[in-house]
Amino acid sequence: MPKRPDAELVKTTKFHEFEFLIMQNKNESEIHFKTQVDLSKTLKFLEAYNKGKEGKEKLTLFQIYLTAAVRTITLRPKINRFVSGRRLWQRNKIIISFVVKKEKTEDGDEINAMIEFDPFDNLGTVQKIVNKQLYEARFGENPNEKDVKFWGAFPRWVIRFIFWMLRWTDEHNMPIYAFTKDIPMWSTVFLAHLGSIDIDAVYHHLFSLGTTGVLITFGKMHKAQILDQETEKVDIRNVMDVKICIDDRITPGSYSGPSVDLLKALIENPESLINPPDLTDEQLDELMLKKYKKDRKAREKIRRKEKKS
Repeated sequence: MPKRPDAELVKTTKFHEFEFLIMQNKNESEIHFKTQVDLSKTLKFLEAYNKGKEGKEKLTLFQIYLTAAVRTITLRPKINRFVSGRRLWQRNKIIISFVVKKEKTEDGDEINAMIEFDPFDNLGTVQKIVNKQLYEARFGENPNEKDVKFWGAFPRWVIRFIFWMLRWTDEHNMPIYAFTKDIPMWSTVFLAHLGSIDIDAVYHHLFSLGTTGVLITFGKMHKAQILDQETEKVDIRNVMDVKICIDDRITPGSYSGPSVDLLKALIENPESLINPPDLTDEQLDELMLKKYKKDRKAREKIRRKEKKS
C-alpha cells in the first residue's frame, strides 16, 4: 500500500477513483463558490472584544477569518484532502498559507506565510500565532523568503530541474519535505485577504504545483442591501464577498457546499470561536493528524477488540 510522509491514504469508491483518471489535474477539476458575508455582528463583536486593548492586543478581521477557516477544516475534515498519484489522501496537518505584503503599497514586496494550526485553536491562540508570523515576515526573514533567495541564485536550468523534481516526486508520493515544508502550495488552504489592499474578491485558480486543493479570497468591505428572511425588511449593511476555488475531486459538492456555509456562519457569528471546539474522539480521529496519531491508533485497537468480542 502506498504511503506518504505528509498524509494517509483514504479508501474510496471505484466511481470516485474514475474521477482521478477523467480529471487528471486540479486545473480541470476546479469548482467555484461565491458567498456574501454579513459583517454587522462581526464588527460589533470586534469592537467589544478590542475595547481597552491597544496595538497587537487588538483582534483583526483577518484573524477572525483565519480562525473560522481552521474551525471549518476541523469540523469538515474532508476539506483537508488532496489527490496525488491518482489516489485520495488525508493530510496529517492543518496548514494555512497566505501572502504577506511587507508594505501595503502597489510595489510592496510579497512573501508567503505558512502556518500549522491545531484543531483546538481559538481566537486567542490564532491571534498570538499570526502576530508572531507577521512580525517575522515583515521585519525578519521567514523560511520561504530564505528559500527564494537561496535557490533563486542558481542558474535557470537548475531551478527548472528542481521544479520538475518537485512535481515528479510528489506525483509518485515521495515529496521532498526539505523543499515542500516551506512552499505554500503544500498546504490545506491558500488564503488571499484582498480586502486589506482595498480589492474585491476574485476567482483565483488553484496551483498545479503541490497539493493545495482550496483557495479562498476575501474581498473588501462594502455596503449592500440585505433582505431579512424573517421580517422581509431590507437593510443596508456592511458585507464582504468571499470567493472559493476547490478541487472537485477531494469532496463532492454535497460536502463542500455546506462547508462554505459553515465558514460564512462562523465569520458572521465569531462568538463561537472564543473557546476551543468540544471535539469527540471520533471527530479528532477523522482528521488523521500526525500529532494525535498515537492516541488514534490506540482507540482503533480498542474498537477492533470490541468488535471481535
